[in-house]
Formats: sequence, C-alpha cells, structure tokens
Amino acid sequence: MRMRRLAKRAVIFIALVAVLRVVGGVIYDHRYPHGWSHCCDKQLYMALLNYADQHDGWFPKGEATPEASLSLLHRNSPEEVSANLLRGKTVPVEVVQARLDAGDLLTPETCGWHYVEGLRPGDDSRLALFWDKAGLGHNGERQYGGRHWVTLLDGSISCIPGEKWEEFLAEQDRLKSELKRQP
Repeated sequence: MRMRRLAKRAVIFIALVAVLRVVGGVIYDHRYPHGWSHCCDKQLYMALLNYADQHDGWFPKGEATPEASLSLLHRNSPEEVSANLLRGKTVPVEVVQARLDAGDLLTPETCGWHYVEGLRPGDDSRLALFWDKAGLGHNGERQYGGRHWVTLLDGSISCIPGEKWEEFLAEQDRLKSELKRQP
C-alpha cells in the first residue's frame, strides 16, 4: 500500500515538473521571441568609432544598403567584429557567419540592426546611429508598448516609447536633412 502511494506521488511529481517545464518554455519564448542574445549596443558603437577613426572620420558608408555598409566593420576588423555582433538580435548567427565567410555583405534580411549610414562622429549628437529593427531589449527581450532602444551619435542610449516612435523617425529625417556636407 505504501509503495502505491509513493509511486502515485512520483507520477504526480513528474507530471508537475513536465507542466512547469512547458509553461516555463512558453514564458521564455514569449519574453525572448528570437532567443536570448547579447548583441551589445556599446560594443557595436565602439566598433563604429574605431572604423571612423581609420576612415577619415566617416562611419561605414557607400554600399548598396545600410546593412551592407555595416558589414564593412567585419571586413575592416574581422577579429573584433563578429557575426554575432552584426546579426543584431533577430537573425541566426549561422546565417550571418555564412555570408561573411563567403565574402558577401549583409542584406536587410541578414542583419537585425537598423543602421543610419552617411554620418560622422561630429554630427548632431541627437542623430541616431543605429537601433534594433524589431525593437527588442538589451538581451533580446520583448519590449512592450512598441519601445525602441536607440544608440545616438554621442554613444548614449535612449528609450523611445512606442507612441513617440513615428515622431522620433520624422525628427531623425529632419536632422539628417540639415547636415551640411562638403562636396
């Protein structure tokens, strides 16, 4: 009789553990829709600054897309700028690594960062240099209310609420159009 109770309790315990694992997995998948990742904004910013130091004060530019221009970071310094950093928080690292290994540049589909090309470190510090396309948090966590974390030219990181996002984008267009460039 005692063995039956123990066996029954063991079955209940195993079932409870299984349910908790499933629920935990659902919660994790909801919180981290593309999985946990640490594609560090600060590390990307430092790589961009290093690139500008070596290229007449310009951040990467001139390729077919901003994502392709961002790929120049890897070509310039492959040991410091990894596929994991360039993938952003949504693209599988294997996809980006395969492109880089083949000598190809990134495309909008193979880079999770929205990069603003054509800027220099001394431009208006209110300009954004990059942000995560999907609007994910520091470690790839879902942001509620449409928030985006944006890295500005001075290296500061700002959180833009979802209700202000369109206004922010319009302001960015205005600020970029006001840049004075020498021919």
